[in-house]
Amino acid sequence: MSARVSVEQRRKDLVEAAFHTMAQVGIAKATTRAICAEAGVHQSVFHYCFHSKKELYQELVRVIVVDMVDAAVTVPDLGSTAEAAVRTSMERGWSHVKARPGRQIFTYEFTTFVMRDPDLADLAAWQYQQYFEQTERLLLAIGEAADVEWSVPLPVLSRMMTSAMDGLLLGWLTDRDDQAVEDSLCHFTDYFASLTRPRTSSPRNAESLK
Repeated sequence: MSARVSVEQRRKDLVEAAFHTMAQVGIAKATTRAICAEAGVHQSVFHYCFHSKKELYQELVRVIVVDMVDAAVTVPDLGSTAEAAVRTSMERGWSHVKARPGRQIFTYEFTTFVMRDPDLADLAAWQYQQYFEQTERLLLAIGEAADVEWSVPLPVLSRMMTSAMDGLLLGWLTDRDDQAVEDSLCHFTDYFASLTRPRTSSPRNAESLK
C-alpha cells in the first residue's frame, strides 16, 4: 500500500505541474484538468488542495518570489565590503535565472497575464511589492556585512536595484549575451556601492579611533 500523500506535498506537486503546463500551452489554456493530468492526480484533488484557481495563482506568485529572492538575499557570505556584497548578491540572482531561463520567461508572462485581469491584478502588485521589500532586506544585510549605511532612502534604492536587475534579466532572455550581463553587473556593482558611506556610529569605527 502506498503511503498517504500530505496536502502540502500535493500542493507542491500541483504547483510544479502548473508551471510545466503553463509553459507548454500558455497560462490561459492551462485548465485545472490539464494541470491535474500533468500531476497524475484526479481533478478532485485540485479542489481539495486549492479553493480556487486564483489561490493556485497566489501560490505560483509566492513560489516565484521566494525562488528569486532566496537566490540573491539568502547569502551567508556576502563579503566584508560593499562592493563584494553587492556583487555577490547580484551574481547569485543572475546565476539563478541563467540556470532556469524558462522559469524566468514564465515569470514575466505570468505577471503580464494577471495584470490584464481585474480580478488578479493585485497579484502582480503583491509580487513586485515582495521584490521591493526583500531587496530592502538585502540592502540592510549588505549594510551590516560591510558596516556601511546607504545615502539613498531604502524604499527608493530597493526599487532602483530591483528594476535594474529586472531589466537586465529581461534583456538577457532576448539575446542570451552572457558577457553583456557580466559587464553590466560590474558597472551596477560600482554604482550601487558608491551609494554607501561608513556608518557614523559603527563599532568598527569606534574601535579604529582608540
